[in-house]
Amino acid sequence: MARESPFLIVICDRRGWITRVLRDDLQSLESLPLPRPFSSVVVPEERIKTVNFFQELRDNGVALDWEFNLSLGENIETFHFYAGAVAENFLVVGAASHHQVLTLYRELFRFRKEALDAVLESIGAQLARARESGERDSELYDQLTRMNNELTNMQRELAKKNAALQRMNEEKNRMMGILAHDLRNALSTLMLATSALQSLLQERVGETEASLLETLAHQGKFMASLLDTVLDLSAMESGRLPLKVEKTDLVLLAKRSVELNRIPARVKGVELAFHPVESSLIAEVDPVKMEQVLNNLIHNAVKYSDPGNKVEVRIHPSGDLAHVCVQDEGRGIRREDMEKIFEPFGTASERGTAGEKSTGLGLAIARRVVEAHGGRIWAESEPGKGSTFHFTVPLRAGKE
Repeated sequence: MARESPFLIVICDRRGWITRVLRDDLQSLESLPLPRPFSSVVVPEERIKTVNFFQELRDNGVALDWEFNLSLGENIETFHFYAGAVAENFLVVGAASHHQVLTLYRELFRFRKEALDAVLESIGAQLARARESGERDSELYDQLTRMNNELTNMQRELAKKNAALQRMNEEKNRMMGILAHDLRNALSTLMLATSALQSLLQERVGETEASLLETLAHQGKFMASLLDTVLDLSAMESGRLPLKVEKTDLVLLAKRSVELNRIPARVKGVELAFHPVESSLIAEVDPVKMEQVLNNLIHNAVKYSDPGNKVEVRIHPSGDLAHVCVQDEGRGIRREDMEKIFEPFGTASERGTAGEKSTGLGLAIARRVVEAHGGRIWAESEPGKGSTFHFTVPLRAGKE
């Protein structure tokens, strides 16, 4: 008798975190705490790929035949994954081969094709009878063959649509790159000319003219920052988020981000405090990308705080994770807005307490960076009582 193909069947939440293990023949999750990011079970080079996998699930409700290399200690096992929506979660089924068709189909069609529910129940009943009687069920074979043909057709249609969407997305990214390059050239010329005018005319213009030049310079910097942010997000959404991972002291990184934001906090009359539990916390991360996340969260906390408010930054180990939180006493976030704050332009209409502008992209980028590291980001807030933003990333290297 042929050896049964190993399976990995898990329930994941909409963020891509494993919340329940239904079957783990490889024992890859046997001793690991849950919930846990799905990306933590794949090799590091494919973690950004898992972000796209779950994005497809959120967009389409189904993802078919994604191939991932699973990290099993010193070994690597290649698995094919099928997944789909089940209520508010995702059922993710992985196998090293395409055998055990019935088991895979029963899980797959439960969420992908409601019209086959009755057929699947019938197949289950027939299987039970077949096991009891030990007789070969030709009708069951025929039904499986028909389901196989239907799945093949569904995969073919999905492949066509995905290919078309991929071409459209690549064309969009190409056009954005061209547009951003041209805009940046024109903007650089404008910013240089503004800077030159400020230097040449600083003693020869009145207060009103100097203020206009300062506004022009400020808007130029804002537009340059917006262009960079849009290009970063575009690259991340197309799966091009190269991480230059190295051993990094997250406490030192957080301290530097706090110091960078201390001057704007002082200008607004906002107290900025840093509370590390450990003197050092080493993790394998991309320090530039991680500092971008920290700066964004701290900058937002200061931006949405009133004079006299306090912003506190904390970092501490939590099992095999580093946990960072940024807490403010600002205006807070309405419950109906909580679902969209990590989406692109989800906060674009919001202004800071001193009228500061927002691109609406910072939190979207932070989410993608954290998830690419195999981490999680979330927020807690109550209108009028402030907000607390949390994120976790695997330590891997541990404390030193």
